[in-house]
Amino acid sequence: MKTLQKYLFLELTKIFIPVCIFFITTFALGEFFWRLPDFVTYKTSVGTILYYLFLHIPLWFVQTMPMTVLLSTLITISHFMYTRELIAIKSLGINLKLFFIPWVIFGLILSIASFWINDKIATVGFHKAQMVLKTKIKKEPWDTDVLKNLSYYDFIPFNSSIAQHCFVNIGLYDKKNKIVKDVILHQIDNNTSQLRKELFSAQGTVVNTKEDSTLILYNTILREYKNNFVVNEKRYEKYVLSLKVDIEDFQYNYLDQPLDRLSIKQLRHWIKTAKFLGKENNKFLIEINFRYAVAAVNFILILLSIPLGQTTSSQYGKLVCFSYTIGLTIIYWTLLSYCRELAEINVLNPNISMWIPNILFLIIGTVLYLRKN
Repeated sequence: MKTLQKYLFLELTKIFIPVCIFFITTFALGEFFWRLPDFVTYKTSVGTILYYLFLHIPLWFVQTMPMTVLLSTLITISHFMYTRELIAIKSLGINLKLFFIPWVIFGLILSIASFWINDKIATVGFHKAQMVLKTKIKKEPWDTDVLKNLSYYDFIPFNSSIAQHCFVNIGLYDKKNKIVKDVILHQIDNNTSQLRKELFSAQGTVVNTKEDSTLILYNTILREYKNNFVVNEKRYEKYVLSLKVDIEDFQYNYLDQPLDRLSIKQLRHWIKTAKFLGKENNKFLIEINFRYAVAAVNFILILLSIPLGQTTSSQYGKLVCFSYTIGLTIIYWTLLSYCRELAEINVLNPNISMWIPNILFLIIGTVLYLRKN
């Protein structure tokens, strides 16, 4: 049985790889023709174009994974049905439900890998691609040395061992010269949500370590509050403020940040920040659940395609497989987009809406898998 499982699984991988390359190439051609006017207008070199497209590959890999999984699984199983190999395996008394367990495990591994690649590699690659588009293709400046309107939330500042809710805003950060300007910090009482301390400094310098940043602030004003009234005010010519995070991790203009370039950690950070500022945080919750759902659907589609592929045993099996893939992809993404829209207008809970298509496909896939003889 193990020999037969290895044989079928090897055939699956032989089809999986070219199908994956096919879909990524299709996306690359689409991006190329979409950006062709820019390439021609700015006389972009072939090397720069290829590098720009190369940076998108991790993102396209994740985006095309559901279609790749579905099509490759359907083609493999329908081929074995057409050649009667699955019938021969069944005639040996082998339970096909147990026989395809390694495929289901493979789908689970693909889901985990898809999520990790998207969060750790694809977001970084997309950000670099946008940088290449702006600086090397359009020849526009990319201001990476001077950041404005930086903000962060949830620190343990003032050298305190007690966790406090704090919001820090930095008007300008010159990374090259390690200078900060217009530093404002508010510390909020955890129990009463009232303002406890407020700090302001017009200018300072930054000392970075591997895990945090220390700000050396000049002409600093520090106010202490009680019941939202100032009870004490001190001025310091030099004040040392330790932040439990690298200042390089600060984000800016978060409401305008393209979500494709943000990791899960950054999205969760902005959920806290938006909540602290009284801003809408729905789009970040939706994006987090969207990424988990799209990654998880790879496992679900393998579970669904195993019994579905056994129904395409004719000589036109490949054509039927393409039809199934296109149809199921359209249905899934239409449902997902519709649920996302409902979540964005607060009709559905964002923590639930993105999982509705997955739940429906999982139920259908599980029923078909268990009922298939």
